[in-house]
Amino acid sequence: MNRWSNPRFLLAARQHIRNLHKLRIPYARPMGISQRNFTLEPLANRELIRIHGAEVVPFLQGLATNDVAKIQSNGGPASQYAHFLNKSGRVLYDTILYRTNNPDTILVECDREASSDFRRHLRTYRVRRRIEVDSVDDEYTTWVMFNFQEASEAVPNPHPDLFVSPDPRLPALGTRILAPTDMDWAKLTKSFADFGIATAATPDNNYQLLRYKQGVGEGSSELPPGKCFPLEANADYLHGVSFHKGCYVGQELTARVHHSGVIRKRYMPIRLTAPIETGSSQEVTSVAGAKLGRVFGSAHNHGVALLRIEKVLNGRPELMIDGERCFVERPEWWPEDLPGKRRQAFAE
Repeated sequence: MNRWSNPRFLLAARQHIRNLHKLRIPYARPMGISQRNFTLEPLANRELIRIHGAEVVPFLQGLATNDVAKIQSNGGPASQYAHFLNKSGRVLYDTILYRTNNPDTILVECDREASSDFRRHLRTYRVRRRIEVDSVDDEYTTWVMFNFQEASEAVPNPHPDLFVSPDPRLPALGTRILAPTDMDWAKLTKSFADFGIATAATPDNNYQLLRYKQGVGEGSSELPPGKCFPLEANADYLHGVSFHKGCYVGQELTARVHHSGVIRKRYMPIRLTAPIETGSSQEVTSVAGAKLGRVFGSAHNHGVALLRIEKVLNGRPELMIDGERCFVERPEWWPEDLPGKRRQAFAE
């Protein structure tokens, strides 16, 4: 019998998430404070992978850029951002790892389009370890709760079948919610009614646009597998890299670049004066035509682009995309106390 059709197995799987709300600090809305408004949106382009086995932590520790041991330690984070790299140190998959109440199980959120390749990648490195790698897409859906106007505060977990955690990258990206697939928008909205008033995502108010305004790339279309390095994707600024853990695939080059401080390109938010038409050039250039970077995702008048730091921030040239003016700003969440050389970068 397929274990996903076995009711006893499904009950056990749900227990991995059930009661994780006990890890959250109880929330009580202060008297006199009005309810908050927030957007609640399902992330249809994200998928959850279940990794299970007695050696799950050392297994992932040898593959992920972050210190996975912390996620299962007492008092450790409930979720963790991490990249999985190829042997040359380039990003293959961007993920969020979630702790469960089973120390042998970790849930990993990844891009849906890359899910099959990601699972194949994980299985390749199992060697003799007894590690199970399965999609739980038919059991759980990833949601996000956010407010465009302010960084998200701690959100209470109102239901034992939900897992609620602040986005481990940036407070501005809101709160991640893992919910059983049978909990739709109406049920979730009702569950969080004591916290605030929920609205549905719209073309002018959605998670993708929120990410673009922050300059955060996500998924295989914006972080093409094997093309960029984790520090170019700001994994260090987004709490996605540990420089104190042991070896992992791609670690040598990542550590060398970090310690040299030479990073010439990074992902940044870009503001457009006109939407980028399908099929048009994605290149960001100076007025003179010098190539300064490339847009990897856009919606309305906002996008995320991999740009040459020194050229676009210090030189302040007029930037163009396919003949239209565009603008870039240094993200507010970048550290202020960077050594001068770290504003530069990376050998091609």
